[in-house]
Amino acid sequence: MSKTAFVTGANRGIGRAIALKLAHMGYNLFLLARNQELLEEVAQECRAQAVTVECFAGELGDEAFMDEAVKAALASFGAIDVLINNAGAASQQAVQEADLAVWRDIMDVNFNAVVYLSRHLLPGMVSRRSGTIINISSLSGRNTNAGGAIYSATKHALNGFTGCMYEDVREHGIKVSTIMPGFVETELTQNMGMQGNKMIQPQDIAASVEYVLSASAYCCPTEIVLRPQMRP
Repeated sequence: MSKTAFVTGANRGIGRAIALKLAHMGYNLFLLARNQELLEEVAQECRAQAVTVECFAGELGDEAFMDEAVKAALASFGAIDVLINNAGAASQQAVQEADLAVWRDIMDVNFNAVVYLSRHLLPGMVSRRSGTIINISSLSGRNTNAGGAIYSATKHALNGFTGCMYEDVREHGIKVSTIMPGFVETELTQNMGMQGNKMIQPQDIAASVEYVLSASAYCCPTEIVLRPQMRP
């Protein structure tokens, strides 16, 4: 029986690579992001693997949209077996100069949306005693740097939330994992003055997702840390 994965931020970069990997693994997909046109392009690539793909475009900070997305996913597939919380946003601002409206949006995308989707999709996993939630975090969830307060704060929060969620549901056979990469070659890092060809590639994150999903019932890779092999 085919399984279904729900992937946020699936229209480019890491999310696109994860969606393509999951399609190759035979997962049906429910893809969520802001840009409908880019989502459809990714969906078409995934459908080449003979899987069913549905797209839903909108703002992750809009709770009404999120309600509709969850309803649409369950209506289309009946159950969600895997949730990949990948969508992310960043802003480089010192605290004393911060645009708090921008920061609230980042908190909504990086953390609040993860909480919302986990809360609404976990009960079905618990009742079936199976499922996987993978949250794409960052080494910024362990480190700090000037100008990175809101991004770092959301990733610290995400790491703590993920660890606690694992403890909540581990006895139900549900795997919960956080993947923490360093610099990945995406649109978020292309203007940072570093060498993209020395960064982690989106396909490396997708391979980590595959590793978690392939883990036996006797173990759970709760944290995966990825660092660039060479300094970018």
